[in-house]
Amino acid sequence: MTREWLFLTMGIAAACPGAPTNVLFIIADDLNRHVGCFGDAVVKSPNVDALAARGLRFERAYCQYPVCSPSRVSFLSGRRPEQTKMFGNEGASRTPSLKDAVFLPEYFKRQGYFTARVGKVFHIGRDVPECWDVTEEGTPGNQIIYQPSEPEKLGLSGNMVDKGELDGDAGEKGTWGKLDVGDERLVDGIISRRIASLIDGAAKGDKPFLIACGFRRPHLPWFAPEEFFDRYDPSVVPLPEAGPVPRPGGKQKRATASAESRRAATRGYFACISFMDRQLGRVLEAMDRNNLWGSTVVVMIGDNGYLLGSRNGYWGKGIPYEEACGVPMIVAAPGHAGGRVCRRVVEYVDLYPTLVDLAGLPTRNDLAGRSLRPLLDDPAAPWDHPAFSIGAREGKPAWLAVSTERYRYFEYADGKQPSELYDMRADPKEWKDLANDPGHAKALEELRGLAAGHRQKFWE
Repeated sequence: MTREWLFLTMGIAAACPGAPTNVLFIIADDLNRHVGCFGDAVVKSPNVDALAARGLRFERAYCQYPVCSPSRVSFLSGRRPEQTKMFGNEGASRTPSLKDAVFLPEYFKRQGYFTARVGKVFHIGRDVPECWDVTEEGTPGNQIIYQPSEPEKLGLSGNMVDKGELDGDAGEKGTWGKLDVGDERLVDGIISRRIASLIDGAAKGDKPFLIACGFRRPHLPWFAPEEFFDRYDPSVVPLPEAGPVPRPGGKQKRATASAESRRAATRGYFACISFMDRQLGRVLEAMDRNNLWGSTVVVMIGDNGYLLGSRNGYWGKGIPYEEACGVPMIVAAPGHAGGRVCRRVVEYVDLYPTLVDLAGLPTRNDLAGRSLRPLLDDPAAPWDHPAFSIGAREGKPAWLAVSTERYRYFEYADGKQPSELYDMRADPKEWKDLANDPGHAKALEELRGLAAGHRQKFWE
């Protein structure tokens, strides 16, 4: 069994003057903020927590679109979904709107970097080969294997020792399964070992590197080795705190999954976080043994959030609420103190310009975001920049969410659903809609103005 990565040093990692800055970009699929360093007391995520102790943890980061491919194409291109026109998981990552765009790893490659990806960085089977010197799926023979078929395609169907599915009407039908198998037999185990090998090789090379690691978990179905399920006693796995809130879509008369089923599914999600965390530890061990912390920016994110049965039993993403759009983000950069927290509102489109800035590369003027360097220097620095997230229907934006330090505001393009306003200081779970509260009329007007400005720039 591979040991968990041991976090040995804290504080400021000194950068080598004049040396190029490497980048390690880690993406965990459907990872929400249910990890220890973001305040979850149940989930066991020692390696994510250790990385946060080395870097800056952003408590209020937002993706631009809470679905896999639109989110990834957005932050990898540095453009908003309204610009990329990627509104679903279908189609090539280089959309017609991105014909002349230079993706983040593609730009680093043009600047002389060695670039490599293993796993789900763009969507599975929708890679952009010109971005990479090395590009691999992280599967045997580079097969395109989607997660539901992973046990079958890897010859592990006979190793499934227990399996279940959410009962009732739960949104996404959360399937979970325990496997009597070592972690090296599953795709994320293959990915972590290959990424570690690439880091070992790149550390000895004559070029700076950008290496992207795309873990598949905790995306459903929640298949993991049995040992990771054993970390969570099902009797103490918490059920979501269900408030007096509408179910997304407005249909309230739905059968909610049973408590036993919800606990089993949540346990599967948590087990997959811990399984992913083990693989992250293997990658961080490679950073450690090659003494790369002083010369490498490490970014870890989840591509979007995920609801675990809150909002009247909704499981999934793709909706405007905090649990879907709010995401975990950690940035560990040479020369910047670790173990800090930033409570400013930031967006994933900020990642591209941030990495360009930290690497000392020529600034690009075609990016939607802005460098986060001021917040890496001082997490409490002034930062009056709202975040904008959208969802789409039939190829057009359908809703818009605006996030500021105090409020979140949603509006819907069809006009059939009323706009919503939430005070994140008093009501972080977004249970009390204040859109019709006279006491928050000024805030409503301000947020509506921000939404109108965004629509005018990107929608109209």
